[in-house]
Amino acid sequence: MKKKITVIITILILAFIISHISPSIAIRTRLITLFNGSAIELVFSDIHEINQKDTSAEKKFFIIKEDVKHNSFANDYVWGVTKKGFLYFAYPIGKG
Repeated sequence: MKKKITVIITILILAFIISHISPSIAIRTRLITLFNGSAIELVFSDIHEINQKDTSAEKKFFIIKEDVKHNSFANDYVWGVTKKGFLYFAYPIGKG
């Protein structure tokens, strides 16, 4: 029983690390979380870094370029991505 719990915890930790290893993967993971696992048509090439002024040097801003109209987080929606250690964390900021 103890071995099963250790394996499950290890798998969960690895999934967390892998899902936050780059800014685009962090944004994609956050989108899936926000939409409760709904299918989102998004490829990594659709995520572009933009230049936006901020007081924090660790924060980068990204925008999702997509032709799909039903995605409320596409086109003008700006995402903030911070790096803590070697992990990236994404969060929606709002219309840019």
